[in-house]
Amino acid sequence: MPLYTYTCPECEIEIEELRPSWRADEPVECPVCHGLCVRDLSSFSIRSRSAPTPVYASPAQVARALHGPGCPCCIPRRRS
Repeated sequence: MPLYTYTCPECEIEIEELRPSWRADEPVECPVCHGLCVRDLSSFSIRSRSAPTPVYASPAQVARALHGPGCPCCIPRRRS
């Protein structure tokens, strides 16, 4: 559920409320004066300026992660 911020025009306090998005614009009751608080506009952004660089694991790293450090099939074999 998103976190929304509301401000009471009477008390000038800020209230944070977890609500479903379909109830975001409904006013919230102020806990101090019991008036109605209005929703503030949010400036939250997750946009990045550059694309993230992908990180790939080698096949040996994947095998160690899946099988564990003591797995007999993942231990490097010696040449005979």
